[in-house]
Amino acid sequence: MTKRTDPLARRVLDFCQKRGMLNAPVLCAVSGGRDSMAMLHLLSVLAAEGDFQVTAAHFNHKLRPTADRDEAFVRDWCRERSIPLTCGAGDVREFAARERLSIEDAARRLRYAFLETAARDMGAGCIATAHHREDNAETVLLHLLRGTGLQGLGGIAPVRGKIVRPLLEVSRADIDAYVKRNGVPCVEDESNRDTRYTRNRLRLEVLPLLEEMAPGASERIAAAAALLREENGHMQREAENLLPPAENESITLPVPVLNRQDEAIQRRLVRAMGQKLGVELTREQTEAVLALKSGGCLDLPESLCAIRRPHQLILKKRSPPLPPLALHEGAQDWGPWHVTVRRSTEPAAEAPERIVLRDTGGELTVSVWDGAGRLTVENGSRTIKRLFADAGIPIERRAEHPAVLLDGKPVGILGAATDRTLRPEAGEACYVVTFRRKDMGREP
Repeated sequence: MTKRTDPLARRVLDFCQKRGMLNAPVLCAVSGGRDSMAMLHLLSVLAAEGDFQVTAAHFNHKLRPTADRDEAFVRDWCRERSIPLTCGAGDVREFAARERLSIEDAARRLRYAFLETAARDMGAGCIATAHHREDNAETVLLHLLRGTGLQGLGGIAPVRGKIVRPLLEVSRADIDAYVKRNGVPCVEDESNRDTRYTRNRLRLEVLPLLEEMAPGASERIAAAAALLREENGHMQREAENLLPPAENESITLPVPVLNRQDEAIQRRLVRAMGQKLGVELTREQTEAVLALKSGGCLDLPESLCAIRRPHQLILKKRSPPLPPLALHEGAQDWGPWHVTVRRSTEPAAEAPERIVLRDTGGELTVSVWDGAGRLTVENGSRTIKRLFADAGIPIERRAEHPAVLLDGKPVGILGAATDRTLRPEAGEACYVVTFRRKDMGREP
C-alpha cells in the first residue's frame, strides 16, 4: 500500500509538508515498539516515493532483560530493508545516580544526546520521534499535575529544533490499524505497563477513564494544546521584540519598558532574558527578579545574577568564583591578581591597592566576598555590604574586590575598608598585602 492509497500515509505526508519536516535526510528514533516501528515503516514508504532519505537509530537503555532482544529485532528489520541504522547504549542507572535524576529523566537525556550525535554522524537534518496524539494529551496532563504555565500546557511541539514528530496528530487507534493492515512487526516493552511510573498510569488508567466520561477527550486536549502553543508563541515573540540583544554575557532592559507591561508580559520578559543567556528560570526565580528593588542583586542558577538599578534591570553571567587561597610571605597569583605579602615593623601609608594588618599570628587568606560579615571602622561597626555602598562600588563589581580573611573572618576588603581593630601601632609587626591586576599591569 502506497502513500496514494493508505489514508494514514496521506495524512502524515500532508502534516509533515505543511511544517517542512521532510526537507532533509530523516533519522528515525526507533525503539522496536509499535509506534516507532509504524513511523519507520510509514516514512520509509514515503521516502521511496518522495525525495528524501530515511535512516534509523536505536538506543539500548540496558534497563530490562529484553533490551538486547529489542536491539537485535531493530537491527534485523533494518538490515532486511537496507535502512541505514546506528545503535548506541548507556548505563542509565549509573547516570541517574550520579546526576541525581529519575530513571525516566536520565534515560531521556542519554537517549536524546545519542540521537543528536547519531544525526550528525549520519548526515541527517532532523530526528523523527513517534509521539502521537495520546502522548500529547498525557504530556499536557502531566505538566498540569506538576504545575505549569502556557508553555507546559502547549504539550509537545510538532517541531523543536532538529526534533520532528510526524505522528503527533495521529491517534493510537490509527497507528494500531496501520500496523495491522501493513503487517508491521514490533516488540513490546514490558515496562510500559508498570503503573509505578506516572506517565504509564496516566496512559493506562486516567486517560481511559476520561475517554469513558467524555469520549474524544484526548483529541480535544491535544487540540487545546495546539491552540495554546500558538498563543504562547505569539506572546513570546511579542515579549522578545521588546528586548535588546545580549552583549558580553549580559542583557539590560530599561525599567520604564518593563513597567509599561502587564504582569504576564513582565514575567515573559524576565524569562526571555534568562533564555538569551542560556538559563531557564522557574516561576519562583522569575518572581524574585521582579521583586528586586533599586540597588538589589539576586544570585540565580548557572552563575547568572540579576541586578536592579533605578532605571535598568540587568541579567548577566558571572565568572565562577575563585577558590580561597592561603597567603604566605612573598609573591603569589590569585586569579587576575598578583598578590604580594610583606612583613614589616614600619608603618605603611594607606593606598587603594594595599591592606595593612597587625600580625596576630593567625592565618591569612584571600577570597571572594561571600555577602556577609562586618568591619569596625571610625564611626562604628558596619556591614561589608554597607561599606561597599558607602564606597560607591556597584553590586555587580563587588566580587572583583578581594577580601582578606584572618582565621576565616573577613578583616579587609580591597577598595572598601580595613578593620580598625587590626590596624598596627607604630613599631608593631604587621603584614602589608598588596594587590595588582595581572591582565593590565595596573592597580585596582
